[in-house]
Order: sequence, then structure tokens, then C-alpha cells
Amino acid sequence: MTKIVLKGVFQITTWNESAYAEHMDSSKQTIAEITQTYSGDISGSAKTRYVMSYQKDGAAVFVGIEHLTISTPEIAGTIVLQHSGRYSQGIAQSQFSIIEGSGTDNLTEYIGHGEFISTEKGQAEYIITFTLV
Repeated sequence: MTKIVLKGVFQITTWNESAYAEHMDSSKQTIAEITQTYSGDISGSAKTRYVMSYQKDGAAVFVGIEHLTISTPEIAGTIVLQHSGRYSQGIAQSQFSIIEGSGTDNLTEYIGHGEFISTEKGQAEYIITFTLV
């Protein structure tokens, strides 16, 4: 199997979040719609939607779907990522997997996984491992 590991940074360019349930203890559930630009091994952009559950201390868990457009010397096209993450003390992190069969162009034959951890000013470091099946 051929593996490609891509690393870099993404920058959040827009973040629109709205609560659909708010509770007396300050906990709430929200939906966030985000756009991002990728740099590093990936030149690209993404649109992401998270469903988030904030606890009364401000920490949150989230799940989401990201539609990522990729352009690298080796691969180009779009894929869809399924996220499961956590936000606590100002740091967001997520593990994600490539949804099998979601790729376009020359990404149709790849599966994979990855993760990100936020840094500062709306940025996060990512690593994605693609495996050719």
C-alpha cells in the first residue's frame, strides 16, 4: 500500500456559530459553520460544520463533517473528513477519518485518517495520512 503523510497549518477564515439549545447551568449546544485555508503540504480550502456541546465550564465536545479541497504535487481533488473532537482551556483538537468513497479526481482510491490541534489566532497544525487502496 502506498502511504502519503501531509503536514501543515490551517487558518480559520470564517466562524459562524449559533446555539440551538441553551440551559440554566450555562451549558449549550451549537452548530458552527467554518471556512479554512490550508498551507504546508496541502494547498487548499475547506468548509466544515460542527455540532458542539459546551459544558458549564466552557469545555466542549464536537463532531463534524469537513469538505476539503486539496492540491499537492502528488494528489488533487476533494475528500470528506469525519471529525470527533474536544475543546478545553482554549485548545481544540480532533481526530478524523476520510470517509471512504468521498474522494474526487485522483483521490477516489484513498482512505486515511488524521488529527489537528489548535495553536493561536485561529490556526491549527494538521497531519493527514492517506493510504492508496
